Amino acid sequence: MKNNKNLFIVNTYFQLITVVNMCLIELKNDCNEILLTDQSVEMEEKYNRLLDLNIFKKLYFIKAKQFNTYSKLKKTINYIITPRVLMSISNNYDFLYFFNYDYFTTLVYDKIKKYNSKIKCCKYDEGYISYLYETKNSKANELIRKILNKSDIDNDILYTYLYNPQLLCYETKFNIKNISSLNFNKENLLPIYNYIFQYKKNNILEKYIFFEESFFCDGKDIDDMELILKIANIVGRENLLIKLHPRNKIDRFKKYGIKTNKEIGIPWEVIQMNNDFSDKILMTISSGSVLASRLYFNENIKTFLLFNCTDKMSDMVNDKYLEYLEKVKENMGMENFYIPNNEKEFLEELKKIDNKNNFNEEI
Repeated sequence: MKNNKNLFIVNTYFQLITVVNMCLIELKNDCNEILLTDQSVEMEEKYNRLLDLNIFKKLYFIKAKQFNTYSKLKKTINYIITPRVLMSISNNYDFLYFFNYDYFTTLVYDKIKKYNSKIKCCKYDEGYISYLYETKNSKANELIRKILNKSDIDNDILYTYLYNPQLLCYETKFNIKNISSLNFNKENLLPIYNYIFQYKKNNILEKYIFFEESFFCDGKDIDDMELILKIANIVGRENLLIKLHPRNKIDRFKKYGIKTNKEIGIPWEVIQMNNDFSDKILMTISSGSVLASRLYFNENIKTFLLFNCTDKMSDMVNDKYLEYLEKVKENMGMENFYIPNNEKEFLEELKKIDNKNNFNEEI
């Protein structure tokens, strides 16, 4: 059987986690190369650390953010003339792997397609958003490519790689392949992830962990702070830890005596792989991060989704999101998983849990 030569485009930390996992298990016999972009902060540092590891045959780091902000005219010119920065990328790949249907991905695809008309593509998992909607090229991009007689990347997609295909909320024409859970190869993966993200063991002593979302840094008024302060008053501020959203540079919680995580820039999945959270309680309004324990680690940690407990509903909560949660329930069960109907119901349940914990500690 032929060993394929693959190129992976990686824009986010979770994509990097997934691609490393795939290349060490599902695609370990292939020749794998990786292209990291500056779409996430400090990705160049991750690229430099990957150079020290023997995972990929070749590595690239390209500042791709600039391409996705170009005018339509500049984009059209780049479709005709390959940008110089892409000239260093090899042409002879059998498969191109990606998640984002952005302009930069299509430029890489065009460059390879020009030299290998038989190139095939694969999409791969990018967290729960991968299960809600089938990502596609934008209509404007499709129109420009049609005018320029450029191939549609969709026509060359062969597989979609997912951790949990049973949770898909849409019909897909692409063949599905499974990605092994992160626990499956944890012994080998953990030291690699710890090195890439420079994780240093930091024992989390707090019982309650709340996952902040991007509401504050995006200027959206959800009143999450009001809910968090009510939680702190019940469980004690010394027992609550806020997992800051990666894009939030402001610690809103310090003045209230509430601690925040120190592992800025380290994916939650890596933190969870290094720690035992079986005695913790995870809370968030609508963040998918709290689902990681079930989706990737087969763990059953007590978890609250609180999107019914704020005056304004999170933008993430729609019919597809609720359908996805139903599929999680059907396929993985909802033991220790709570979605309160309102704030009052949640706070009363939290008081019961906290009283029980205090009673057990006294014994």
